[in-house]
Amino acid sequence: MMARTNTPARFEVELAIPRFILWFMMFPVIPVTLFGLVNLLGGEIMTALILLLGLNGAFLLGYAAISERTVLTLDKTSGRATVARESKFRARSDDYPLDALDSAELDRSHTSGESRSTSKVLLVFRNTRPATRIPLSGWGVSGDGPGRIADEINDWLRHNMTPSR
Repeated sequence: MMARTNTPARFEVELAIPRFILWFMMFPVIPVTLFGLVNLLGGEIMTALILLLGLNGAFLLGYAAISERTVLTLDKTSGRATVARESKFRARSDDYPLDALDSAELDRSHTSGESRSTSKVLLVFRNTRPATRIPLSGWGVSGDGPGRIADEINDWLRHNMTPSR
């Protein structure tokens, strides 16, 4: 999660899992593939198919599922808040009126087995009753990253939007 642009006219932030973590997560594909090929050469066709197609397929689907990138753009000149999502399966972009964007907040969830909580950044739009909350990502993370992003968004809105809000 990092802010790309932070000027009075435009704020842009990207939310994504770091690439090195995604590559680290894909490392088991190499030994599973080698083990599957060894089984295939040894005549164990079913074991090889389970390893090569099943397990590697699960790794690849998991990679595709969590490799989503979200880019939030708050553009004062066009008056639009754009949430662009890109994954291995599809890309989409949603536009919202910037003057209806009230704030960014955190959605915290606690896991039952741990004392840690994970957070997601939500955009709060005040043009509906009750307020519409749009999550910026489909996954939550622990640590202070989501809080910093929400604070940066709120600071930009506070300093760069007109007082008539």
